[in-house]
Amino acid sequence: MADYPSLQSLTINKISVLVTGSSGFLGQHLIKLLQEEDDSVSSIVCFDKRPYRNNLGHKTEKSMKFITGDIRDDKVVTTAMEGVDCVIHCAAETSIDFNADEKSLFSVNVDGTENLLNCAIESNVRYFVHVSTIDVICGPDPIYYGAENTCMVPKKPVLGPYARSKYEAELRFGRLSTVIVRPTLLYGEEDPYFVSQLIKVAKSSPGNCLPRVDNVFTRTQVTYVGNAAWACCKAKDRLRLDPGIGGEQFIITDDTPVQDPFDFIKPYLDQVNCRLSDRPLPYWILIIILELILIVVTLIRPFYSIDLPEKYNPRRVRYLCTTFFFNRNKSTLRLTYQPLYTPDDSKKRSLVYYGKL
Repeated sequence: MADYPSLQSLTINKISVLVTGSSGFLGQHLIKLLQEEDDSVSSIVCFDKRPYRNNLGHKTEKSMKFITGDIRDDKVVTTAMEGVDCVIHCAAETSIDFNADEKSLFSVNVDGTENLLNCAIESNVRYFVHVSTIDVICGPDPIYYGAENTCMVPKKPVLGPYARSKYEAELRFGRLSTVIVRPTLLYGEEDPYFVSQLIKVAKSSPGNCLPRVDNVFTRTQVTYVGNAAWACCKAKDRLRLDPGIGGEQFIITDDTPVQDPFDFIKPYLDQVNCRLSDRPLPYWILIIILELILIVVTLIRPFYSIDLPEKYNPRRVRYLCTTFFFNRNKSTLRLTYQPLYTPDDSKKRSLVYYGKL
């Protein structure tokens, strides 16, 4: 039997952690938890293309080093990894627009990740936690209680090039002790994507009204961002205790109720004086209309520059109106992960943030 360190030894033999994408949505929460809740960490290196700001007002008792740069720049990355024991890789380009720059997505998400991996090997970094996304396995078909060993990677993921680039990044690992975490759709403080985008659509619509879309039985599973960050901490610890889990994927969820996505969004719309439409739009009719608009725009774009608002993005509608929910048993058993924040606490924190938008 392998002689692995004990759980107690993690707090004695503390390590230095590099967080890429530290200024981003997940990165901010991860830095907060490394500072306030993780006794196994002695120092933190914040790496991002944007200067780090403590937007969450967390404690700063542990040593922090700030490096601004691109994950594709091997010189800057090598400098950032000096003295680092573990990398938690959150940085990514996340565009799901129908006119997203596919080359840029693969350059950042795939080439950037590979550069980080190469630099980590050269710098003798022992542990690597890679933040992927559940979107890599979300295709045109619904998923009910999906698990790591039951969900296949679809040929046509709902979120297109973004999801493909994140899966291609996963395939780069194998030469270093790495854990891959796949959180579901995230919400919470600093969210620039999910809830914030829907609030933006509502505010740009007549009467501050977000159209509800009806696809018979639709359920979605979202995760509070603080719990996804906590899962990264647990993955780091388990990797130190048991390097044998290297190369495995782990689905990350929390106890936020699985529900109709429009029912989930309603309290946050109410918080900013917006509302849902009383009469839902039929899903398939809406999708056909949006796809026709997209075809027309694609045909005329070479001759006339045009950008459509995100409310006309069929990818976003398909994703929101397809049932995806998952089983986190593997993360519970192998990573000893349990959500740090309750659904009520997550909602209270989120309401404060979204109420200021």
